[in-house]
Amino acid sequence: MMDIQSVSIVMCTFNGQQYLAEQIDSLLKQTYPVHEIIIQDDGSTDGTMSLLQDYAAAHPVIKLFNNVGEHGVNNNFFSALRRASGDYIAICDQDDIWEPAKVEKQVAAIGDYLLCTCRSKPFSDDGSPVNYDSRTPNYSLPRMLYTSIAGHTMLLNRRLLDLIPDQASVGGLYYDVYLALAAAANDSIVLVNEVLVHQRRYDGAVTYSTADKHRTPSAMNGLYTLCWSLKHYREVRPYLHEYFQRRYRLLKGIKAQGETYEDVTAMAALEGRQGALNMLHLCLYHIKYRHRLFYTEGHGLVNYMRSVLYCIMQVYFYRHLLPKQ
Repeated sequence: MMDIQSVSIVMCTFNGQQYLAEQIDSLLKQTYPVHEIIIQDDGSTDGTMSLLQDYAAAHPVIKLFNNVGEHGVNNNFFSALRRASGDYIAICDQDDIWEPAKVEKQVAAIGDYLLCTCRSKPFSDDGSPVNYDSRTPNYSLPRMLYTSIAGHTMLLNRRLLDLIPDQASVGGLYYDVYLALAAAANDSIVLVNEVLVHQRRYDGAVTYSTADKHRTPSAMNGLYTLCWSLKHYREVRPYLHEYFQRRYRLLKGIKAQGETYEDVTAMAALEGRQGALNMLHLCLYHIKYRHRLFYTEGHGLVNYMRSVLYCIMQVYFYRHLLPKQ
């Protein structure tokens, strides 16, 4: 008989009373036998803790923790992840809804990989705009340098936690960036190409920003992105340098091996520097990795042109780094 791999679900909460019960119910309905559901609250001031206490009293699988003072998203998640005792750890947001077979399908897929992700489809029941990209993404390291994997889609082998450096040595990056880059640096990410999470979008959610009509792929949206980036390049670029210096420190701390890892670490270093020569060098790397740099792997003239222009066009995608007025 095959051994059953134990799975810990880790959820962090903060003032999540409105939607929390629906998410917990979806966790309790998982078809895979879950070892424990660790829920750690970060000083909620609404009825979150009272609701959680009721659930914990009724379901012994739930282990409830309450922070002394607010830790913030990163510290809360890293602390909660370290409490998990399962072979695998599934990360959960407080306001989504999981498909009943989410854990079962990801455990079946992960094998020797460090991280398994799945599709997440946004929905809204308050009129907040949503945008779902149905294309199949790639999770290569060159791509992960510029983006990440949503934490709520992750099932990870607990060994992955030992491959990430201490937060203090890196600086302000979200916990899922640490996990995604470490797994990608070790070429160890697998996708379950099904929607297993329904991500609730609403005004006030930590990860929510209004859906962007220019995010969908089209020639006109590409032209808009390029024009915006040219106009705001000097404004955004200093913040971009600082941001990629953190990613560079993270990659150096991961200490993986191989040509792609060395190249992507060099790309992160170049992103953290100014000067035309550095940009030219970076552009050459973008051309080299043009088949793996973008959301979907591709070939042809369009992908080549995108790689040449990416040093400029990426400014648009990091506009959120600008200080809020």
